[in-house]
Amino acid sequence: MILSRSKPATDSRVSTGSNSAKKHFPELEDFVLKRDYVGALTMLEFLKHEGNKDVWVDVWTAWCWFHLGEYAQALEAYQRVKMRDGLDERVTDSLDIDIAVCYFYLGMYEEAKKSAETAPKCALKTRLQFHLAHKLNEEESLMRSHAALRDVPEDQLSLASVHYLRAHYQEAIDVYKKLLLDRRSYLALNVYVALCYYKLDYYDVSQEVLGVYLAHHPTSTVACNLKACNLFRLYNGKAAESELKQISSDQHTFGQDLVKHNLVVFRNGEGALKVLPELVDVVPEARLNLAGYRLRAREPLEARALLEPLQPTSPLHYILRGVVASRLFNETGDDEQLKVAQQSFHLVGSSASECDTIPGRQCMASSYFLANQFEEVLVYLNSIKSFFVNDDTFNFNYAQAKVATGAYREAEECLLAIQDESVRSSFTYLACLCRCHVMNRDAHLAWDICLKAAGTPDSFALLQIVANDSYRMGQFLVAARAFQMLDRLDGGPEMWEGLRGAVCGCAQAAAASRPNAAGDLREALALLKGPRAHPRADHILRPITRWAQQQRIPV
Repeated sequence: MILSRSKPATDSRVSTGSNSAKKHFPELEDFVLKRDYVGALTMLEFLKHEGNKDVWVDVWTAWCWFHLGEYAQALEAYQRVKMRDGLDERVTDSLDIDIAVCYFYLGMYEEAKKSAETAPKCALKTRLQFHLAHKLNEEESLMRSHAALRDVPEDQLSLASVHYLRAHYQEAIDVYKKLLLDRRSYLALNVYVALCYYKLDYYDVSQEVLGVYLAHHPTSTVACNLKACNLFRLYNGKAAESELKQISSDQHTFGQDLVKHNLVVFRNGEGALKVLPELVDVVPEARLNLAGYRLRAREPLEARALLEPLQPTSPLHYILRGVVASRLFNETGDDEQLKVAQQSFHLVGSSASECDTIPGRQCMASSYFLANQFEEVLVYLNSIKSFFVNDDTFNFNYAQAKVATGAYREAEECLLAIQDESVRSSFTYLACLCRCHVMNRDAHLAWDICLKAAGTPDSFALLQIVANDSYRMGQFLVAARAFQMLDRLDGGPEMWEGLRGAVCGCAQAAAASRPNAAGDLREALALLKGPRAHPRADHILRPITRWAQQQRIPV
């Protein structure tokens, strides 16, 4: 809800005070028209000090506190007025709705609703009840208030704002553009339209529309902050941070909590634990961004604790809940967490407002990924691939889906393009890359990875992948190397059988006169002869060696 401040002195609710001000203190009107509310408050305090006890002084004091954004002090001032005796009927009629509006801005929606019910019927009451119905999730009341809205700017602005809050951004844009056609002088509408385009991920369009307002008000905190957010999405955090510098000084007191919050985001979480906790109940996104920071720090339980107190109402909240649940599933194997993750991602991906957005398609891909339906995953990831050419996380997920569907050449290209060392050192990355190398008949590259991973917790699992995949693909020398090392580490019968089969495969390749087969056979036989040779190794060594000598193959 946006209150009109263009002609505050002619507001019917305080017309008595306004006339009195014109008659006795014309300077007060000058302060109000210039929106110098601090100056107006200073004059009003002076009048009180001089002994002026007229009710209009207290009414204007409350009005100025409200327009300074000090809603608690405005509420206190209005309540003091209400306790006075002998008030004019016009003043008493407006007090309940004024108090209700203060409660609304303080987030005390039940108190606002109770106070508004006792207020006389008026246009402001209808708009306030419309917003309260949205905040309290009262759909029937919302529809009734919606039907009572008129085709006037104030009511249409309320309608557009509720559309925005319910993530119906295109509907909000339609309302704002209709108002702009008749009222070009309402420059702030350009900011609202730009904010809607930002929410729809049209950052360049948002920037263009925002420029109309910034040309007239270049130091606007709201507009500069939105411009910085667009630059962050279009370019990087450094460009965005430089834009915020002009509104992060001591001269700009309005919106500093939002500026501090966004600086943390632009700096990729730097100072998050110092800044965000105190903003959790001030800036709505602070709780979600702090949860995201906890996730990146591998603290899913702390992230879940931040998200649980609130019912998800935004796509970002559902996405974070899904990521937390999937992380907990990976750590605990709890199927309930897997179900929560799938549901959260599917809700976002299938919603009418998000299904055609990039995050919406990512969510749908994630839902199918968790369900092991990788053909469907690729349908969604292919549609947004051009937006993530150099994105390591996207390339990693895309490569995994390609591996699962057998597109090993494309998967290998994506894996090798990843630069993030934390990804490149993960077991999943190494396992996928080993499989791609083997399936693309470059098993020696997979073996190099196994040698580098020797002695790590992932070494045994990687050797198993390389051994079995190499054997299946007929790359028997690498299979023999891997099985021989597994036999030394484990000593199980499966490892010996794998080694024996791989050596026989090398002999078969030599019999078929394949290139380099003789050298491979020689190395494979050497693996059988090692210092810790298997007791049954001679049963294979003797006949193969005898056959090689007959074929004049040096072994």
